[in-house]
Amino acid sequence: MNQKYLWLGDGELVLDFPYNQSDVEAVKTIQGARWDKLGKVWRLPATSIRAAREFASNRGFKIDPAVMRFDAPNRLHDPGGITCTDSWVYIDFGWDEVKVRQVKKIPGVTWNAKTKAWKAPKTSAMEVIGFAESFKMRVPDDLREYAESKKLSSKTMTEASRAESADINVDGIVGKLLPYQLAGVSYAFNARRCFIADDMGLGKTLQAIATLEYAEQNGSSAFPAIVVCPPNLVLNWKAEYSKWAPHRSVAVITDRKNFPEEKHDVLVIGYSNVHHWYKALTGYQSLVCDESHYLKTKEAQRTRAVTKIAKRIGQGIVLCLTGTPVTNRPMEYASQLGIIGRLDEFGGEWGFYRRYCAAFKDKFGHWILSGASNLEELNDRLRSSCYIRRTKDQVLTELPDVVHDMYHVGMSEKHAKEYAKAEDDIVEYLVERAKQIAEELGKSPRSAAVVAKMKAESHLHLVKISVLRRLAAKAKMEAIKEWVQANVDAGQKVVIAAHHRDVVDELASHFGGLKIQGGMKVEEVEETKKKFQ
Repeated sequence: MNQKYLWLGDGELVLDFPYNQSDVEAVKTIQGARWDKLGKVWRLPATSIRAAREFASNRGFKIDPAVMRFDAPNRLHDPGGITCTDSWVYIDFGWDEVKVRQVKKIPGVTWNAKTKAWKAPKTSAMEVIGFAESFKMRVPDDLREYAESKKLSSKTMTEASRAESADINVDGIVGKLLPYQLAGVSYAFNARRCFIADDMGLGKTLQAIATLEYAEQNGSSAFPAIVVCPPNLVLNWKAEYSKWAPHRSVAVITDRKNFPEEKHDVLVIGYSNVHHWYKALTGYQSLVCDESHYLKTKEAQRTRAVTKIAKRIGQGIVLCLTGTPVTNRPMEYASQLGIIGRLDEFGGEWGFYRRYCAAFKDKFGHWILSGASNLEELNDRLRSSCYIRRTKDQVLTELPDVVHDMYHVGMSEKHAKEYAKAEDDIVEYLVERAKQIAEELGKSPRSAAVVAKMKAESHLHLVKISVLRRLAAKAKMEAIKEWVQANVDAGQKVVIAAHHRDVVDELASHFGGLKIQGGMKVEEVEETKKKFQ
């Protein structure tokens, strides 16, 4: 038989080839190589994997895929043992294909080239202990103690994440929180750094405001606080604070020119400006990231800036508000977990990607992270530490029949200038028209006769004013699209009502939705209704 083989067997590398003086001389140079007289094969320690692969590749050997996957360290100590740090557990053992296969099942585990051992988050202590006991490895007492403590705290937090009420009172809030909102405040206060991931419309903003008030009420300094949000919601956050906690002074940053110098309890800044100002954003005790899916890209400037700000918060409260379920795109949660300081609990960035995003390399060598895996486990681990989510169906009995939420949307500089110019033109037109009527009647512009004449022409004035309405709708369009998309991504159904035909057309075209508007044929309207139903 002239075939040459390299494979793994009994914890060693095995070279099987017909006698060839050149091959024999070469294999003898590999550290630890020995001839097995009984098996008539050459055996090498796993620590010589690199030399063995090079030897086999250069000499036309058929190499077992397991050999190509394995990247053994050059150990400077005897393998076999488990050690712990504050956040990690290191699992050290000699090459054994069965052990490698089993250790990879531990949530968040990765190979650590620096320590030459497998590295798992300490939050996976129970799984590590199970692995160790199955292979008769000694488990440190402190790891067992941690595992028992973690088991109890995880159970408590998981139950709290599904609670529909909580026996707490929040001072400083105008109005009454619903029972499930009190449960959200209680969970966020105890978790300190977490996601509030309730369905759209369940009051995540109110829960965040109330959490900071509750923290302050219970001896945890929560102010001054930073709120980072989509730029079009900066004014909305100020309005929400005016509604629910009017005693708090709120400053907003809407550009890259002016930073508020006055003292304030809350600073609201848009994602588009946070990178520009992050060096000035120091001395804050809490951080709220609204619509935190804006931070899904680790390399984005705003994500890097918010990550740095979160680290400055220290032991304060850091909240990520999102309506996007983790099951939709687990990858998006990695950078957000980093912001709230929880990513290591899930195995670090690549431990998270491999375990929960089904990470793999495509044929071009690019990592594909858009998948999803072990979602039930991920949901359980999140809820046990830093994630609360309720859907409308779960709390529907607590909600009124209809909930009206008003969003205050800011204009971009471009739209603001366009609107201001049109407004000035219309005001100038109305003033000039009043003067003309006054001259025609020989009366004062403020006289009852002039006012009556202006009212009689109101339909003409409304045509002019409708220009402003159209420009206002145009200025809101970006914010509307973002809001609708966020609801769609969260699995919601959306119905939009609009006044102007071109606005309806643009939204229907953008989202590919059904539309009913004036000018449509009766048959078209009926067909649309049928599809909608």
